[in-house]
Parts: sequence; structure tokens; C-alpha cells
Amino acid sequence: MTQHDILHASDDDERTLDIQAAQEFAERYLAADPGSQERTSMAAALTILLDDPSRPVRKAIANVLASSPHSPGHVIRCLAHDVDEVALPILTRSPILTEAELVDLLAEGSDDAQCAIAARDSLPASICAAICEVGCEAACRVLLENRSAKVLQSSLLRLAQRFEDRPDLCDQLLKTRDLPLAMRFQLLMRLAQNLDDHPIVLERVPEHQRATFLSDAEDKVVLRLALEAGAEDLPDFVEHLRESGKLTTRLLLRAVCCGRLRFFAASLANLGGVPLPRLCKLLVSVRRSALQAILRKAGLPLRAHQAFLLAIDIARQADADFTYDLPLDEARMLTETLLAEMQDGALGADEDVVAFLRRFAIDVARLEARLLLKNSGLQVTAAA
Repeated sequence: MTQHDILHASDDDERTLDIQAAQEFAERYLAADPGSQERTSMAAALTILLDDPSRPVRKAIANVLASSPHSPGHVIRCLAHDVDEVALPILTRSPILTEAELVDLLAEGSDDAQCAIAARDSLPASICAAICEVGCEAACRVLLENRSAKVLQSSLLRLAQRFEDRPDLCDQLLKTRDLPLAMRFQLLMRLAQNLDDHPIVLERVPEHQRATFLSDAEDKVVLRLALEAGAEDLPDFVEHLRESGKLTTRLLLRAVCCGRLRFFAASLANLGGVPLPRLCKLLVSVRRSALQAILRKAGLPLRAHQAFLLAIDIARQADADFTYDLPLDEARMLTETLLAEMQDGALGADEDVVAFLRRFAIDVARLEARLLLKNSGLQVTAAA
């Protein structure tokens, strides 16, 4: 079948032959030697077929040429601007398209076209940044699922800013390892704010306890992130909390009770303007009067000093050096010992501090119980 026959075919049988011929022309082009008469003729035939009114014909060409770096550039670029049915294979796979061309196609394309670009293998950082900046929500989801894409932290931050009110996309972002701790915290706080009218909260938490419940939820989020934080990330995270007014006395008390000694030390270092390595040494070596001076310099209220001093004493007795976190069983023992000491009237403890400690003791006991059940379940499964 000649090019003239293809362009003037009228019935369905001949149209089917058009598709087969289009595929054959594309395959023959790729198989021909560069500069040969065969390749030149096939390029001319493909160029003519770009104007074929049949989408299946143009789609057939796109499917054959999409993955090859040797496809004719003008044919690829024309197909990339075609309707989605034709363009998607090119947008998803063609190595011919440059980064600049892909950015332009992204800006002009439909949601499906944007998703196709977001799904490309080894997507460079510049295109990822463009998707995060102007891409539709669906394309951003595809990008987050694309493990080979080079998405920079700045691009992830932009996504978080754009879609912080989309819980599902926030969940995807939170599973991304490169998202900074501060941004994880902001996203989780955004999700926590939506708990206020969540059916479970409305059903199980009395109205007069909801403010406390939500505050506790925020603190637990912070300590979970602190547990996962590396030594290099923790100081920046603490500084972010301080700047946002979240580095509270209650949070630091909870940190001690949960055994988050690294976070506690990093917070004291930040609040007191003391280098973290030096502060860790001071916490395990200096006298009580010097410890109280550290707490005072950090701006912690006097009524809470007794609790912190006792907690530091108990941690010292357990040979903790504040450069690692305590396991849950040791954290529970610390909290119970601290609570028993604080309830002695001779220590002059404030009622609000003791009330906090009671709540924290319950939380730590629950965490330990859940861990024990989880481990027990795993062992039973393994034994079975």
C-alpha cells in the first residue's frame, strides 16, 4: 500500500490496513540505516501520516516510535502536541523530548498529559519542580509514586504548601523520606487540626476533654518525629518548634517521661544557647545547683524544676548519657519513679505538674503494652 492509497482509503477494511501500514512504516524507519534512502522514504511517509484524520493511525505510529532515541524528531514533537490518545505514549516514554519541551508540554497539557510526564523514568529535578509548582493534584500524586524521579526537598516543600489541606496527598508526602522534619510536623499538625470534628473523637472524647486530647496528640506527633530524627536533623527540628511556640514545658516533661532524652537535651541546648555536646556532658556530670541554673537559663518555669531535676537524677542512675533514647520499659520505670517522688508532699510539687505526670505515666504504660502485644503476636505467628 502506497502513501497515496493510505490517505485516500475509505472503508473500514482499508482503514485497518492503514494502521498496519503506519506501524510498518515506523518499524521500517527504525530498522533502516541512518542516512539511507529507506529511512528518508519512511520519514516522508510518517510525516504525511501525521495529518491522517484517524487517531488510531497516529496512535499506532506513536506506540512504535515512543521509546526509541532514533525516532524522527519532528514526528515525535508533532505527536506530543496531538490529542491525549495519541500523545500519551510519547509524553511518557520518548527520550527525544528535551527538559524545556517537557516543561512547556506540562504547562499546556491536560491532566492526563501531566500525569504521563510525571510517570516518566528518571524524571530530572527541573521537571519535577515544574510539576510540583503547576501540576494538577493527580500529576503530583503520580510524581510521588515515581521512585525514579529526582524530586528535591524544595519541590517537596512546595507540594506540602500547595496541598496541605488534602489529607490523602499529605499521607503520600509523609511517606517520602526526603521531606524535612519541620515540614512533616506541619503536615501532621494540619491533619491533627482536622481531628476536632472527627467521628471517633466526637464519639469517644468528652467535649470538656477535647482540647487536652488534641494538645496531647500534637505532643505525641512531635515525640514520634523526634524518635525518628537523625542527630543532624534534631537541632533544626527543635529550632522550628521553638520559633513556632511549640517547645513547651509540658512537651519537655512528656519527652522525659517517654524516654526521649535526645530531644530533651537538644531542647535544653537550644533554649539555653549551649552547644549540644557540652550540654549532654553537663547533664551527666554537674551538681544539682548547676542543673537548676541550666533549667533557669532555658526559661523553664520554677514550678517544673523539681520534676526535671528528679528526672535527670533517675536517668543518671540508669547510666543514660542523653545521646540516646530510652526503651519503653526503662521510660516507664523512670516515669513511675518520678511520679512517686513528686507525690511526696515534702518535695513541694505543684498539682498541675503531678497531674501531667500521671497522664504521661498512663500513656507510656499504654505504649509499652501495645509493643508487648505486637511482639507477642509476631512470636506466636513465627511459632505457628
